[in-house]
Amino acid sequence: MTGLIIGTIIVVAVLLVLVVLAQNPKSSGSGGGLTFSGANQLMGAKRSADLFEKMTWGFIATIMVLALAANVAIKRPSAEEQFSSPNVEAAKSTNVPTPAATSDSLAKPITPTETTQPADTTKK
Repeated sequence: MTGLIIGTIIVVAVLLVLVVLAQNPKSSGSGGGLTFSGANQLMGAKRSADLFEKMTWGFIATIMVLALAANVAIKRPSAEEQFSSPNVEAAKSTNVPTPAATSDSLAKPITPTETTQPADTTKK
């Protein structure tokens, strides 16, 4: 569904570019460019300018509506699916044992003993 909407946006955008290029420039000194003189002869210059302007605004509105529809149609991952890492998954599956806390180990302060004293490093 999203692909269809995005494809339609691309087609409408190309049509919008063509319609904008087909319009007569507002100022007469800019050189012209791509013009459809047949449309001017068929409907007259004033009516063709009105038609091209209406088509421009219609294509712009269509692109805006389709962009909003594509935003609604895009599937978003849920909270569990947003972040995935092999390390996180491996950490979740491992069973880490917790140390057994006894009342003796929590209440006893750690005191340095003679064996943990730093060695004398002064030279004699």
